[in-house]
Amino acid sequence: MRGIILMNVGTPAKCEKADVQKFIGDMLADPLVMGKPEWISSLLARNIIAPLSASKSLKKYQLIWRKEVPAFSPITYYLQNLADKLEKQKNVPVEIAMRYGEPSFSDALEKLEKRCPLLHELIVFPMYPHYAQSTTQTAIDEVGRIFYKYPHSFRLKIVSPYYKHPAYIKALADFAKPYLEKDLDRIAFCYHSLPINQIEEARQKGKEFDYVYQLKETNHLLAEQLEIAPNKIIVLYSSQRSDNWIKPYLNKEIGDLPRMGWKKIAVMAPGFLIDNMETLYDINIEARELFLKDGGEDFTFIPCLNDSDLAVESIWKIISGV
Repeated sequence: MRGIILMNVGTPAKCEKADVQKFIGDMLADPLVMGKPEWISSLLARNIIAPLSASKSLKKYQLIWRKEVPAFSPITYYLQNLADKLEKQKNVPVEIAMRYGEPSFSDALEKLEKRCPLLHELIVFPMYPHYAQSTTQTAIDEVGRIFYKYPHSFRLKIVSPYYKHPAYIKALADFAKPYLEKDLDRIAFCYHSLPINQIEEARQKGKEFDYVYQLKETNHLLAEQLEIAPNKIIVLYSSQRSDNWIKPYLNKEIGDLPRMGWKKIAVMAPGFLIDNMETLYDINIEARELFLKDGGEDFTFIPCLNDSDLAVESIWKIISGV
């Protein structure tokens, strides 16, 4: 029997300042995220960055937090729904895990082992299609650290970046098409920005580590699948923390588009399977407000695949090698 763990970056446990501060501190204390030695990353993250940014981040989380009872983070809500649908439709046990926060990979692994004593293969599916040391690599390292701590009777498989897998590209295109039936001046593909030095170091290792190359492949294939001319597409980056991150920045450039005559746009984030702070706030709230304030007329936000049937089918095909 195979078992699957869907692994995402993480989220605060609750929409409260202490939880937000802990999440930020845990994530940025990771040297693969900060790009600094562990002791410096931990010192800066837990003692300076997290305490200073918690209040501002909390206000953003309050705007996107799910309202169910009990209330859920969007990532937890959609990821758990996706896991439940995948398990039901494909008759395979599925758990969710976060690199930072709960449930941890250790928790998910323990739960899966208890449910499936005859497990012969564990498949870990990272919820990020493009390689980055701050997502893919740190997830791989964490999975390996926990899994190989003790012997297991089943093998481990971690799904490689699937930025150009036909099933993923088709799912993105099919999901986006209903949003693109209106008259639009441009379509923006928005990705998470990363430090230029991290991107360059990874690029030198080859295409399987080259973030920019992988984004370009996704853009090309997605535009082809959608039958969109290349000159109708713009690429923007969000969530930068300094000026030494890859550009152009979403929140700096989005207001210029109406002045260029592009007053009707759609924005999607092909770098995420699940909606999160970067999509629900950075794009659908902040970028929308900036665009409309500077003369834009129509801003269409295209959600991530989330817990859609298209997401289920694409994940299953990627896992199955179809």
